[in-house]
Amino acid sequence: MEAGFTIVTNALNIASELTVRQHVKIVVTGGVARPQSYELIGPLAGGVLEQVTLDVAFLGVDAIDVELGASAHHEGEASVNNLLISRAAQVVVVADSSKVGRRAFARICPIDRIDTLVTDERLPDEHVGRLSEAGVKVIRA
Repeated sequence: MEAGFTIVTNALNIASELTVRQHVKIVVTGGVARPQSYELIGPLAGGVLEQVTLDVAFLGVDAIDVELGASAHHEGEASVNNLLISRAAQVVVVADSSKVGRRAFARICPIDRIDTLVTDERLPDEHVGRLSEAGVKVIRA
């Protein structure tokens, strides 16, 4: 059976969960594993990511702010995430409302690279308005 779609990930735990799904083709970036997050980071990930094009990049972030954009606590994670979104036609950030309006150590990308934010219903209307004005579609689920 041929895969229905392809997922490119730098997360070992996600790859492990999805490998058993026959309709999903899994591509893992490579890199050095971070024990805290199961993510593969570092320059080895670039070899794979530079060879692919992505329709949609789903990105978990530690913080998202209208002025700074998306950011992460770890610079290696931010670097790989930046490369992921550079290969994507559309970028969807997934972050709970506690991460909105905050900044973390390492910048992933500016706000204008983010198409959609998926967050929870607790995100105040004020933040929704500011993000919408910056061109980000906000989905509260």
